Amino acid sequence: MPMLSGMLRILVVALVLLVAAMLLLPRPAGPPPEPANATVLPQRPALPAFALQDTTGEPFTNEDLEGQFSLMFFGFTNCPDVCPITLQILAATLDRLKPSAAEGGAAASEGAPGDAAPPEVVFVSVDPNRDTPAKIRDYVRNFDPSFTGVTASDEALAPLLKALGVTVEKHEHEGENYNVVHNGTVYFIGPRAEWLAVSSPPLEPATLAADFEKIRDWYLRSAGRAQAPSAAGERVAAAAAR
Repeated sequence: MPMLSGMLRILVVALVLLVAAMLLLPRPAGPPPEPANATVLPQRPALPAFALQDTTGEPFTNEDLEGQFSLMFFGFTNCPDVCPITLQILAATLDRLKPSAAEGGAAASEGAPGDAAPPEVVFVSVDPNRDTPAKIRDYVRNFDPSFTGVTASDEALAPLLKALGVTVEKHEHEGENYNVVHNGTVYFIGPRAEWLAVSSPPLEPATLAADFEKIRDWYLRSAGRAQAPSAAGERVAAAAAR
């Protein structure tokens, strides 16, 4: 009987540990959302290592994208149409998202994702020959003073452009009188500096804001379940350890 009792105790402990392990496993957050315009990537590829320069002359790297969501757009300050239109749309999108950020505390207390901060808008100039940090700073301030402007040499920009599939063509003329052809796509970047989604023209502030909220909330649910063990799992694991 003592031997049988000991074996039974071992089996019970093993079963408890198995249940604890199952409860500690990440739970899926459901399928990706279906935004009205944006396309959610099936994977979340990390951005390649890059080293750009912001408008104060300081380095801007992957680490500067960590800890918040970002909307990234590529262009140049001499752009006659696509850039100013897109940056106006992004500014209007932020205006729509700021009220939801102010209500984020109340939403979190009701069990909704708590990180309702609006995204950082990052304007990446692909024309480093003409776009100095000071020129980029003055340019983005025309749309929203919170916008971040960055650039780098063509060589330093290349890994980021290639990873995101950004198309850039420079139509050379004499001197500095040339045009840069590029796509008007907006890239959704996650708080681990990973590429989450892409939104292509035609863009509209209400749709872009709604798509961002859907993608952000899905990401936060997914990331939270992958990182934080459930309270039930912690209690079972603690009981098994005793």
